[in-house]
Amino acid sequence: MIRSVRVSPLPAWVLALVAQGGIAVGLCAQVPLDLRSWTAESYPAVSGFDNGRWTVSGDGTSVTQSVNGQPTLFYSPFDVMSLRIDGRIRVGTSGDNDYIGFVIGVRPGDPANPAAEYLLIDWKRGTQLYDFGAPSCTSGSTADRGLAVSHVHGIPTADEFWGHVNLDTAPCSGPSDRVDELARATNLGDSGWVNQTDYAFTFVFDPSRLEVWVDGVLEIAVSGVFPIGRFGFYNFSQGTVTYSAFQAGCTASTVNYGLGYAGSLGVPGLGSSLPQIGTTLSIVGGNAAGVPCAGVLLYGFAPADLDSGFLGRILVEPFLLEGLAFPVEGMTKLLGIPNDLTFCGGRLYLQALHLDAGAGAGLAFSPGLRLVIGT
Repeated sequence: MIRSVRVSPLPAWVLALVAQGGIAVGLCAQVPLDLRSWTAESYPAVSGFDNGRWTVSGDGTSVTQSVNGQPTLFYSPFDVMSLRIDGRIRVGTSGDNDYIGFVIGVRPGDPANPAAEYLLIDWKRGTQLYDFGAPSCTSGSTADRGLAVSHVHGIPTADEFWGHVNLDTAPCSGPSDRVDELARATNLGDSGWVNQTDYAFTFVFDPSRLEVWVDGVLEIAVSGVFPIGRFGFYNFSQGTVTYSAFQAGCTASTVNYGLGYAGSLGVPGLGSSLPQIGTTLSIVGGNAAGVPCAGVLLYGFAPADLDSGFLGRILVEPFLLEGLAFPVEGMTKLLGIPNDLTFCGGRLYLQALHLDAGAGAGLAFSPGLRLVIGT
């Protein structure tokens, strides 16, 4: 039998994730990122190292970090989930040789959050031993030249960021305040960046895998269970660094699944346009009765195969139910998807049912419809 059904107004984010069927896959169109809405945060200052200074261009397409300071972040207003991000990084004229890079999964306030957890992709120009001053009470460490990915936990000291280590020294660092290096780049793991050179970076990320491409070459590929959070830029003891032309996108797709259950004129279809951010979605449900009738659209968060008690199968679970009229030509419903990258990679499952005297138990069932929202 049908499990409990909630009949309620649909949350805005659910409405934004409703889409079409058949089999359709959209290309991953990249959306330019406006850096004017991003946020800067820095870790506590250490002796001789000031807060970061991030200056965004007037049109929001680039940002320059100009201070030779402690670890500093500049992160997006949206979470990263199943995104591809592309952009460029360049160090201007500088005699320094320290860290430039990126963060993935960071949350607002993480520089002061004992429960912080995110990925750090940083690139050192030259190997260097250094011991930072107060308030860091840990010993010095060696920063190896090259590109690497690390897992940041808690509130590491400058020395722990520097050497990708866990120094566990009271009172400024506990066992959970650490930087665990996961992997070094395939070709750039022992090679430093070069002044006044543009590097094109691509990040492909989901909660279980990260790929980092540099100038079209896959340099890092790691799997694991990774935190969901913001994407951002990272500097440590390196000024005159510019990040520019960043874009983000994810692939929109829809696919039917399951068999449905036939009415008078066969199995009713369910389909729509691609679920792309910032567009109006047109959902079309077929009418297999051949006459105007009433029906419902089910919205779910996972596929299912449940006994409905009316011969057809319920293909979404759990689900919300929305009553709709089905004209002879079929129902059409328009829904706007917000222009918000937070929805990238979100999934929703749909199924349509309508009254039909010619169906075995008076109800015709469409196949299920899975959508993945994208750009």
